[in-house]
Amino acid sequence: MTNAIQRTELRTFYYTPVHCPFCGTRVMGADPVDETLITACPHTLFIAHDTAFEYRSERFDRNLDLHGLSDQEVEERWRGEAGGVDGFTNQVTLADAIKVAAYAPEPSPYGSYYGFAPTE
Repeated sequence: MTNAIQRTELRTFYYTPVHCPFCGTRVMGADPVDETLITACPHTLFIAHDTAFEYRSERFDRNLDLHGLSDQEVEERWRGEAGGVDGFTNQVTLADAIKVAAYAPEPSPYGSYYGFAPTE
């Protein structure tokens, strides 16, 4: 049986600095001048928001059978899935994968999603 990605939710501002649970690298918000700068480490599977993917690793693409698809084709897949990006990224089945879902305070419906897994 394949396990789904483990999920943790943060009810905090959606661009809260997020660190890799495996190596400690700050993958979002590491640059003091540009807090939106992405610094993916080797454990980072994806960084996404409700509107788009900011980063997708090769392992993520292989795991969800996205290899060879254009960004538009990938978007059509996650928009077609129940739950949008959030629900789509819940389908990751890599061993010991962890997802952090961070949401902006109410009433905002927006979230950011960060996926990590140990290196193979």
